[in-house]
Amino acid sequence: MNFITTFKDVLIEALKEHKKMIIILYAVFIILFIGSWLFVSDSASSTFQNIQNMSAATPSPVVSDLSPLDLFIHNGVGGFIYYLGSIFFAIPAIVQVIYNGLNLGAVGPVLEAVHAGGGLQYIIYLIPHGIFEITGTILQSAAGILLFKFIWVFLKNIAIKDNGKRLSVRQSFEKNKKVLIQSVAIIIFATILMAIAAPIEAYFSVPFSDWIFGL
Repeated sequence: MNFITTFKDVLIEALKEHKKMIIILYAVFIILFIGSWLFVSDSASSTFQNIQNMSAATPSPVVSDLSPLDLFIHNGVGGFIYYLGSIFFAIPAIVQVIYNGLNLGAVGPVLEAVHAGGGLQYIIYLIPHGIFEITGTILQSAAGILLFKFIWVFLKNIAIKDNGKRLSVRQSFEKNKKVLIQSVAIIIFATILMAIAAPIEAYFSVPFSDWIFGL
């Protein structure tokens, strides 16, 4: 089998095997997104009440001046750093989901306060690239958790007796390498999704939201 076929098989197996974890991460993101939106909504409405009166002079509440490379570096490379940092008890992986859910959810009501209909336009703006970017973010976190799981079990098998004996470094690696391989496959796939999302966000999402909102 060539690399692409092998990678596809490993990825599909990993996604199936860790489906529950990925769904839970998605659920946490969605709950935090909605909760952040509702929490910020009331305060944003009162804070930006005067700005709302000027909304006619604001052509679009969603503006993106970043290049695809800038966006990829921020989301793809930044996510990879979170992935590597997850060797520390998977904390960065969990923080990544929490931060993105809260941060993205808080933007909508602020834009709604600044520009009438801005919240709806923000959702429309998110959809084209968010399908890839948010999925990529969730998978980056899942990969980070698996990376920590591999390191934890790998070291545990060396330090603690397994069936009456401690495993050597090589034995422990052979026993647990599947989790590491799955983690690498998922982070590669997540990075590919981020690479797809970057040009969509840079060149398509804003015009698309302007066009839909203008119908």
